Amino acid sequence: METQAYLPIEGSSSLTTLEKNNIRSYPLDMRREWNIGRNTINNSPEIGFVSEIVGRNHGSLVNIDNRWYYIDKGSVNGTYINGVKLENGANGTSKPYMLKNGDVLRIDSDNLSDPDSRGVWMMFTSELLNENWKTLQLNEKQNVIIGRDEEVCNLVIPHSYISAKHLQIGFQNGRYYVDDCGSYAGTWLNNERIDNPVYLCDKDKISFCDCVFIYNEGMIFYNTNELRKEASGSERRIVLKADIKTKKVPNNSGHGEKEIIRNVNVEVKEGSLVALLGSSGAGKSTVMNCMNGMDTKGAQGDISYKGVDLLENFDKVKYLIGSVPQNEVFHPMLTVEEELREAAIIRLPGDTKRKEIKAHVDNTISQLKLDGVRKNKISKCSGGEKKRVNIAIELVADRQLLCLDEPDAGLDPGMKRELFGILAELAHKEGKTILVIIHDVSDIHMFDQVIMMTKYENVGRLAFSGSPAEAGEYFGTNIKEAYGLLDSEPEKYIQN
Repeated sequence: METQAYLPIEGSSSLTTLEKNNIRSYPLDMRREWNIGRNTINNSPEIGFVSEIVGRNHGSLVNIDNRWYYIDKGSVNGTYINGVKLENGANGTSKPYMLKNGDVLRIDSDNLSDPDSRGVWMMFTSELLNENWKTLQLNEKQNVIIGRDEEVCNLVIPHSYISAKHLQIGFQNGRYYVDDCGSYAGTWLNNERIDNPVYLCDKDKISFCDCVFIYNEGMIFYNTNELRKEASGSERRIVLKADIKTKKVPNNSGHGEKEIIRNVNVEVKEGSLVALLGSSGAGKSTVMNCMNGMDTKGAQGDISYKGVDLLENFDKVKYLIGSVPQNEVFHPMLTVEEELREAAIIRLPGDTKRKEIKAHVDNTISQLKLDGVRKNKISKCSGGEKKRVNIAIELVADRQLLCLDEPDAGLDPGMKRELFGILAELAHKEGKTILVIIHDVSDIHMFDQVIMMTKYENVGRLAFSGSPAEAGEYFGTNIKEAYGLLDSEPEKYIQN
């Protein structure tokens, strides 16, 4: 397997390692191969450990066609990936294992329920995880409660989708255990949702939504993956990735399947306003509903949001994602304030206090510039205000990823520009990631990214993904004229 070892590559994947109580993060975008092994006087691998159970030349991470693979190089103790030990082939090395978001690699004992104190833990993510890892020393005499309510929790995570008391870690029969407290969004242990107390083993991963905790030797290492609102556009991390090989649905006859999209490979940064474009039937809605996890049935490939695989673990992050349909979903005889209060009660955890709900409503009204009509019945609002109320119904629950289906439909040019300006402010100042299906591209310069679909041989295909300026360079004309090019010569522009 040929590799280029020292050339920078595209992407922002990372590997987080834990040995004893030392946690480190390695951005993987500076080289195509990273050797993993034990540090000795004569051996200094790029990712090194001191543990005696790690081989000097234990394994490697290799980038092939912009995908990361792990290879065990015939080590004595082997490598576990997600709890399963890799098998080595006749030549002593394992087959390359293609890594996915959140994959956990371990070098440990032959029984992970009785781990070796010298074991090491590694987690691969296909985006740069926030490097701000923190530690919490556990106490056998006091349970640790983790949640949103600062009055009862030892560790407070003030995200709206986290319950007041989300989970607790206690000590019983000489061991620590974790227990979900009937939370709204659920708790996962090593990627399995738990409903009852479960004893912890060293290197266990506890997670909920986009928060990650690692238990080791009576300590918790945690990363709440906070939004980086202060970052500029170029510095914001990639949080949404889609590499959709295909999506098929039953055909109209009811027998067999038909393919509706193929080879859609895009990345979206946190805090971006993204336009989804394309002619009718090009697959815009299909792509959006795959990227937000709402409809992935029949899809093959990889789709992840904040490191969570949406094809397999959508339930884990669904509380971070809001989908806003084109049709009106509000009650026209309620006031704006009443509608948002009802929406907040439905969408936020049931233990959210009245003052918290009021704060969410007030903040959302301010964000969407609805202050002047908060007491008005929605039926009396303008078209633009009604569109913003539709968006507010999802935003009031502090969704981090918002997907909007033609929110500008029926608006005059001034209202459209006002709406897009508000959405851009939400993205750039509040860190929201916003995908919008639009047809009118008059204000495309207000968007950070364009994803353009086309139809070729009756299948939706990706034609372009990048900034509006880059789109002009790619097509050699403005985006409006690019529609004509895609209609006449789609095969010239499709991305394989």
